[in-house]
This record gives sequence, C-alpha cells and structure tokens, in this order.
Amino acid sequence: MKLMATAAVKSLDRGLDILEYVAGCSEPPSFSQLLADLGIPRSSLFHLLTNLLSRNFLERDPRAERYRLGAGVVAIARKTHRPSLGDRVTPFLRQLSIETGETCGFYVQVADGVEVVGSAISTQALSYTMKVGTNAPLYAVSAGKIMLSELPADELSRYLARVTLAPVTPHTIRSKTRLKKEIQSIKAAGFAYSREEFTLGITAIATAVRSESKVYGAINLAVPTARFTAERDADFREALRRAAQIIAKEVGREL
Repeated sequence: MKLMATAAVKSLDRGLDILEYVAGCSEPPSFSQLLADLGIPRSSLFHLLTNLLSRNFLERDPRAERYRLGAGVVAIARKTHRPSLGDRVTPFLRQLSIETGETCGFYVQVADGVEVVGSAISTQALSYTMKVGTNAPLYAVSAGKIMLSELPADELSRYLARVTLAPVTPHTIRSKTRLKKEIQSIKAAGFAYSREEFTLGITAIATAVRSESKVYGAINLAVPTARFTAERDADFREALRRAAQIIAKEVGREL
C-alpha cells in the first residue's frame, strides 16, 4: 500500500511538471521536447499526456503535434480569480496564429481609436509585431474599420463629422466619402482591410467578435503584403470567422 501511494504521488508530480512546463513555454512544445526536457519515460509521458488531454487540461494541435494548455486549466483558474480580457482571449489568438502562420490581435474600441488587448506574434522571420496597449485610429486599421461598421447610423455620422483623417502612411484613407462607402462594403462582407494604411508593408484583415446583440471587439491578422495573396485571403477569412465565434462564446460567458 505504501508503494502504491508513492507511485500515485509520483504520477501526480509528473502530471503537474508537464502542465508547468507547457505553461512556461513561449511556443507549444512537441512530444520529443517534453521527453527530452522533463526526463519522464516515454511510455509514462504518453499515458500522462493522454490523461491530461482527456480531462481538457491540455490540447494538441493535430497538424503540428504540439501541446498547449486546455480549457480545463482555464476553468480552474476562473474559479480562483477573474482573468483579464487579454488573458482570456490570448490562448485563442495563439491558436489562430499557429493555424495561419501570421500575427493576430484582439482589439477593443477606446474613444475614436482601437487598442490591442491581446496578441499572438508569428514565428516567421518576416512578421509584424503587435504590442498590447498599442492604439490606432479607427479609420486606419482593419479592426477599427470593423468597429466603425458596427456603429449605429447616427453614431457613425457623428464620428465622420468630427474626425480628421490624418495620414499615417501614404496609403491612409483621406476621403470621408470613400471611408463611408468602404464601411458599407464592410457591413455587407463582414470583413475589413487595411492595405498598408497603418504600417507600410503590412496588409491586415479583421472581423467582429460579437453575439447577436453585443459587439465585444475585433480580431485581425497582420500579414506582410508579399504573403497576402488572393488564395490566402479566403483562408484568412475562414480562420477569422471560426476564431471570432469561439472567442465570442468565451468573452460572452462572463459579460
């Protein structure tokens, strides 16, 4: 009985070691990385990972064969403290970044601008760095344009009346008539673009994160223009659409 108790504790320790290790990694680790760094025997590691996956304490990317913390850990953490909005959306942004290979962010509207509250940075050599806390004018970035498209007509009219479309880059939109027309197109499509209008060399695409009655914010992908092809555009839209639905459920759960 004493040996069984010792084995059970050892198994628990190993499971906790796995969770702590995955949580501390800047990028989701692979099985071989866990095996090399944790020193757990291969068969034991396999069974421990299987158990953690079945309890939703870990999730595995089937394409990259890498592990990240799962919804079970989030559920436990939620019972001890209320995480920030950025903390809650970041795991989903990381998944979106892994899926697309690009930098992504979650934005909320602040006055006549949007602010980054969560981001996940692409690991590609050529990528855009999106810093939490960065602000941008609504008219110059994809996430801002999405937020404009969600405004009631009277609020949009008041915004257009007071805003000055100061150029951020040579491509920044300068015509209010053109901006208003673009917003109508965004309403119809559900996606907004910023084509080097905020950062030269970067094309961004965004969609709203919303329920039927409330807009929580916007998510976007910021992509080097050289990689933003028509074929990838369709893939980006689908990835953003799925991510927006998942994030809306997570954010709406506590609002």
